[in-house]
Amino acid sequence: MALLADALDLVHRLPSTWARVQDLSVPAWKAQRVARSTHGLAQAAAAHVDREIAPVLHSAGVARIERAVAQAIATVHPEEHAHREETGKETWDVQLLHPRPEEFAGTSELFARGDTLDLTKFYDLLCATAADLAAAGDTDPLGARKAKALGIIADQQGLLPLVEEGVLRPSRNPSTAKTRLYLHLDLADLDDPTRVGRVERLGPATTQKIRDWLATTNATIQPVLRMDRDDAVDAHDPPAWMRDLVTLRDPHCVFPHCQRTSRACDLDHIDPYDDHGPPGQTRPDNLAPLCRRHHRAKTSGRWRYQRHPDGTYQWTAPGGTTYYETH
Repeated sequence: MALLADALDLVHRLPSTWARVQDLSVPAWKAQRVARSTHGLAQAAAAHVDREIAPVLHSAGVARIERAVAQAIATVHPEEHAHREETGKETWDVQLLHPRPEEFAGTSELFARGDTLDLTKFYDLLCATAADLAAAGDTDPLGARKAKALGIIADQQGLLPLVEEGVLRPSRNPSTAKTRLYLHLDLADLDDPTRVGRVERLGPATTQKIRDWLATTNATIQPVLRMDRDDAVDAHDPPAWMRDLVTLRDPHCVFPHCQRTSRACDLDHIDPYDDHGPPGQTRPDNLAPLCRRHHRAKTSGRWRYQRHPDGTYQWTAPGGTTYYETH
C-alpha cells in the first residue's frame, strides 16, 4: 500500500521527478524518498518541491531532500512555519542529568534546547574558551576542554551582577567570539513578517525570527555581490570578495555527489597555481570549493576536473570514467 501511494504521488503530484526516474537519471529510491517526504503537503507545496529538487536529485542526498521539503513548506505556507517557530518555545528547556549512584564517577550531562542563535553563540564561546585553554598549555582532548569551559564561563558569570538599579543587564561582558549564522533574504522582505528567508545548513526561517535575531546581536550585513565579476589577482590566496563569490556560486564541494558545504571547503585552483606562472591565475572561473578529502584526491593527480563556461564541472576518475557535476 505504501509503495502504491508513493507511485501515485510521483505520477500525479511530482511529474518532473517521475520523468527523471523514467529516463533512468534518478534512482527509484531517491524519488520514493521525495514522495514520502511530501505526502502531507498541499498540492502547491508538493509542486514547489518537485520544481526545486528534480533537476538536482541525481546528486542530492537525504539531507538536501529534507531541506527542500522544509523550504517548500515555509515558502508556500509561511503562516504554518511561523506557528512552528512560536510553539517551538514550549519545548525549550535546560536539564542537568546525573547518572545512577552506583555509576557516578564525577561526570554528569547537561541538555539544552532553545533559540538557535543563543545556543550557537554559547557553543562558539565554549569553543573559543577551549582554544584559549589549549593555547595556555592544556593537553586534554577538545571535548574535555569544552566541558571545562562550562565551569570557567560559570565562574566569570558569578562575578557580574544580573540586575543593576532594577534593570536586567547582560550577565557577562560581550565576548570576542564570533557567531556565524549565514542568513539569506531580500532586504525589502524584512518589513513583511510573512516572508521566509533561509539559514545556511539549517533551513527556512521567517523574517520575524530573523528580525528578532538581528535586534539582539551585532550583525554584519554583506552587500549583494556581482556574481558576473571576473577580476583576477596576482596572488595565491583570493581576496574576501572572491571567496564569497565562489562560495555563493557553488554552495557545496563540486566533487560528484559530495554535499560538504563550501564554507567548510578549501578553494582549489582548477589549473594549479604556479609561483612562476603568468599573472591573473587567481580568478573566480579558476577557483572551486573542494572538501579536504577531494582536494587531496585532485592534488595527488588521481582525479582531474575542469569547469565549463556554463558553471558545470567535468571530472575524470583514475580509471578514465567521466562524471558531470551540474546545477
